[in-house]
Amino acid sequence: MKYIIAVIFLMGLKSISLSQYVRMDELDSYAIHVGSGNYYIHVDAEGEAKTAVNQIIKYARLPKEKIAFDKGKNLPFAGYMVDVEDDRFIYFIYVLRVQEGYDVYALYCSNSYIHFFDFREGKDLYSLIFNPKVNQAKLITQIYGTLQQDKPIRN
Repeated sequence: MKYIIAVIFLMGLKSISLSQYVRMDELDSYAIHVGSGNYYIHVDAEGEAKTAVNQIIKYARLPKEKIAFDKGKNLPFAGYMVDVEDDRFIYFIYVLRVQEGYDVYALYCSNSYIHFFDFREGKDLYSLIFNPKVNQAKLITQIYGTLQQDKPIRN
């Protein structure tokens, strides 16, 4: 009898431990890399990046505004959402063009001022910054880079 109860208990634990991956089963066509944030996905084309972002939002059941991708840009998409259950945290999703395709990052961060990185568009230098005093949306909302006027561009 103890053996049967132990087996049932262990089977229950197995289903609980795999639950995060069950919700992401539709993303199984992408290789998810852990360690560069919460996770990121590398894709080869901009259209695949847009599909990946839409799937992340859909399967995480995050409410959203209309999402627009800036085609041909180094940062075609960046969006955030303040966690509705705990406003100390945010969801942050962005797509970054790299040498061989696009990286799609899905992060869960503290709701504080965050300077993610600087990036170039042509000769202009931009910073991707999350400011909780300005960015307070409770649904996935697009955020744009801030133009850095005072930083010299090095070639």
